[in-house]
Amino acid sequence: MPFLLAAIPLLFAQGGAAPAGNPKEGVSSTLNLLPYVLIFVVWGYFILIRPPQQQEKRRRQMIASLKKNDKIITTGGLYATVSSIDPDQDRIVLRVDDDRGVKMTFSKSVVGRLIEPTTEKSADSA
Repeated sequence: MPFLLAAIPLLFAQGGAAPAGNPKEGVSSTLNLLPYVLIFVVWGYFILIRPPQQQEKRRRQMIASLKKNDKIITTGGLYATVSSIDPDQDRIVLRVDDDRGVKMTFSKSVVGRLIEPTTEKSADSA
């Protein structure tokens, strides 16, 4: 990898200046750099842009599929159980202490990850 970075100035030095009599020589040296620019743009998209977009899409799907009694971890590190969901106002009520019945209301965006999704069978039996 360091060799590739050291070779970049050589790419610019090889083209040189166009002679005064032929202006098209300078154009061909810039066209030689076009594949490198295209590779950099494609690399940037697939390495830097696309993975965060896919991760955010999966997160939104996970939040949309939450239901009562799912166990989650908030972005602040709070372990809780979903008590109710209000999709109209983007709120979620979480039960944080089962013994004392402590419930807290949060925005849906605080859901970090789903620990234990409930199945339809276990939700009906509870």
